[in-house]
Amino acid sequence: MKWNSASPLLLSLALSLTTGGRAGAVDWYTGDKTSEPDYAPSIVIDASGSFASTSDFGAVAVTGAVDGNLRQSGFLGRAEFVGGGYRYDATNAGVTRLINATQVSGGALVGYNWVSPNWTFALFGGAQVVNTTLNPFDPNNGTNGTHVGAKFVGEFYGNPTDKTMFSGYASYGTAISDYYTRFKAGFAIARQVFIGPEFLALGNQFYNEYRGGLHLSGFTLGQLTFGISGGFSSNRVTGSGAYGIVDARLGF
Repeated sequence: MKWNSASPLLLSLALSLTTGGRAGAVDWYTGDKTSEPDYAPSIVIDASGSFASTSDFGAVAVTGAVDGNLRQSGFLGRAEFVGGGYRYDATNAGVTRLINATQVSGGALVGYNWVSPNWTFALFGGAQVVNTTLNPFDPNNGTNGTHVGAKFVGEFYGNPTDKTMFSGYASYGTAISDYYTRFKAGFAIARQVFIGPEFLALGNQFYNEYRGGLHLSGFTLGQLTFGISGGFSSNRVTGSGAYGIVDARLGF
């Protein structure tokens, strides 16, 4: 699951420099977080850029506490946008052509955040709109066109000890049966800076993709936290290759 488009991608990269989905999915429907709190803020902006051999996506999500701040349990609201593109070969009527797909999606969600001294958990639900444009048209790709549906998200972050971290994000949308999951574990190499493995699984009614690699998360600059990751991906539509992710979080 993912999204790829120039403007959100440029925005995500700009945030990462200043500072929680083969149809080439990368980090589409996510608002994926690089590393969790320190956030005492009431609002956070999560931005990510995802790059793979045959896809590029960017994502921006704005999450705010309805009352209070994000260090405490309570209700949340989230708005998100994902955009990007992917490429794959398709054979129709005996002719193989390169299909260029442009995909954008947006969502509005509400949720609840549970905060304990070492862990945070959140659940969201809401609506999403996904638009996919294929050039040339591929009759076998049912994601083509505009689709509206519901979206559900679950995420967590924890520091069981001062030296360890675990985080996870999972989403599912009914518009095109898209899903996105990302799980990370890390060991501290500096204060709140972690390195470790990550695993991603993403897809929709047209494709499935799996990724595995390493992440380096938790660099801070003022209220900005950012990280990078990369590794290998396997996609039954676009094939195998490499991927990379740059993500950032800015709190207010």
